Amino acid sequence: MDKHKENASVIITGGGGDYLEKSKVYKNYHYSVLPGCMMDYLHDTALEMLKVIVPVFEQNNICYMICGGTLLGAFTTGKFIAWDDDIDICILDSDYDRALECLMREIPGWMCVQSSTTEPGYYHGWAKVRDRSSHVYPDTAIYRENGVWIDLYRLLHVKKSEIPFLVAQEHLNYLDRRLSAGDISEEEHDKRVEANNLLVRIKEGAEHARESEDSEETYIIWSASKIAVAEKSCFPRRKYMFEGIELYGFNDADEYLTRHYGEKYRTLPPDEQRRIGINRIILEEETS
Repeated sequence: MDKHKENASVIITGGGGDYLEKSKVYKNYHYSVLPGCMMDYLHDTALEMLKVIVPVFEQNNICYMICGGTLLGAFTTGKFIAWDDDIDICILDSDYDRALECLMREIPGWMCVQSSTTEPGYYHGWAKVRDRSSHVYPDTAIYRENGVWIDLYRLLHVKKSEIPFLVAQEHLNYLDRRLSAGDISEEEHDKRVEANNLLVRIKEGAEHARESEDSEETYIIWSASKIAVAEKSCFPRRKYMFEGIELYGFNDADEYLTRHYGEKYRTLPPDEQRRIGINRIILEEETS
């Protein structure tokens, strides 16, 4: 199963201790398969993209925060995790569409925004910014852009009681988008719907949300992992240094990282568990 398969199905709303095990779904390779020169290109290029994106956000009052492995690296060492294969940013939902519009208008031509608006058949539930000079493998064959990327996730404000319904519904929507794009067959679509018990989960989740008396609200990062973060842990934002760049992140990075990666997130995983989702990067001019 490649890194794109079933990547809408994982949810970690607390604990997070089995993150490394769950991540095997979309991280199929030991980081050593990617030659050092390619990893250097990935990290250097992603940083150059970040240096373009962040000023656009800040000049347009876009509320963003680094998250995932990017915040993990910033909070623990101030640097990239050596085997991390992308940069993760979440954007407050109310600013999200405007953020994409600003990026499409202001970023240079060697970068592009990849979303359902800019690319027919794009089926992920979040947008990416791509480097147009590279091609990452394994790729998504139906995508026009497959370069080094930065993920742009929505940060949604929701009721806790709604989360099971929202996650199951998005999983179905994800499979529907892949079917519509021609990336999976109708038979495969239906097989995955049944295997993940989605119709039952959607029905039961909707009933739970409707009948629940719990009005507590939370934020959730609309990534593959769907991490829920309390408002007090999100705001007010704090700044962290990442590879010499000052960036906004969560107010309580420790709480978020514990929920995502588990209580031992400061301890490096054993070498055999240092996994990535890619195995090759080719510069576009090399393939032309």
